[in-house]
Amino acid sequence: MKIVFYIIYIILITNLSASTTDEKKKLFEEACNDGKTISCYNLGLMYDYGDGAIDEDDEKALGYYIKACNKNYFESCSRAAVLYEEGKNIKEDMNEAFKLYSKACGGEDAFGCHNVAIYYGKRKTQAMKNISIGFYNKACNGGYAPSCIYLGRMYRDSKTLSHDYMLAKEKFNLACEANNALGCKELRILEEAGY
Repeated sequence: MKIVFYIIYIILITNLSASTTDEKKKLFEEACNDGKTISCYNLGLMYDYGDGAIDEDDEKALGYYIKACNKNYFESCSRAAVLYEEGKNIKEDMNEAFKLYSKACGGEDAFGCHNVAIYYGKRKTQAMKNISIGFYNKACNGGYAPSCIYLGRMYRDSKTLSHDYMLAKEKFNLACEANNALGCKELRILEEAGY
């Protein structure tokens, strides 16, 4: 008998969840059409990841992300850039991804800055690599822990720059303060080595 009640409960919750998702979608659509940028972004997320009764749809997600990005919701620019970069159901376009990451970074989106840094870091010249360090610093100072870890390792291990263990420790500490376990581990290794 308990199993029957459990199955009925699951069916009710599933149907309730679907209707709640539909209501949420409808409210976000109305608000997005009324110029509420965060609602456009939230619709993008719903289509990007699929939300209950809504199937994943990269094209719809991209459309809503771009709509929010055009109104300077910079996190949305980064999400749109990811879709262009991954190229699953959207044609891969690294130039468009770079433009969107750059716009996001200009709006202080740390994830966007991190990806701009990766772009410049892949270039062959030292001048381009130096530009990437500036973007990694901006991302790290904006709270994006992976950039802090990258910089910490670079200051600790680089073959092209002189080692700066105090800067490495500072960057690892920033990552650790952002609750990044790897940042804490790297910091502990430096401290145990006497830095």
